[in-house]
Amino acid sequence: MITDVTGVKSCIVYDIQDILREDVEFIASHPMAGREVYGVENADDSIFRGANFIVVPTKKNTADAIHWIGGLGKILGFARISVLTPEEHDEMIGYLSQLTHCIAVALMTCSDNEHLVDYTGDSFRDLTRIANINDLMWSELFMLNRESLLKYMDIFLTEFAALRDLISEGRVDELRAKMRLSTERRAYFNKKKQ
Repeated sequence: MITDVTGVKSCIVYDIQDILREDVEFIASHPMAGREVYGVENADDSIFRGANFIVVPTKKNTADAIHWIGGLGKILGFARISVLTPEEHDEMIGYLSQLTHCIAVALMTCSDNEHLVDYTGDSFRDLTRIANINDLMWSELFMLNRESLLKYMDIFLTEFAALRDLISEGRVDELRAKMRLSTERRAYFNKKKQ
């Protein structure tokens, strides 16, 4: 049994499975437990504890392999083990991970004022933590999952423009309704964390 920890799946999983010997089974997985720093010197196994782990099987995978990789996730301390197809995985990653990295990069490139650090609070630091980005790795991930990422970037641009219009036009009631919807949807994540 072999696995991987890559951030995209459908562009690699099938090709890997096609080239392996009959006695080797590749079962893809994705630990959803990264940090904004990289390299062996920054390794920290505590990031796995309580995090999500995604098993990404194809029709070529056996029940034993799916069970084995889920068990590995449990041994490593992941709290939740999910199973997605490679295509479902890439769609979800385009939104939850790649879009958020794009937003963080855009926020950091909006202003070149070096003194902003003297005035910032936690909200800006929280939103931009992942802008500390490995450009070689993330640019490759964006290109490999371009279709899903562009889809969610377009949706985000539409939502952001709508929010801008509400503010520009002074439509406070609709602005507050959008904020309430945001709070309602964010509460789901708060419950999952517990």
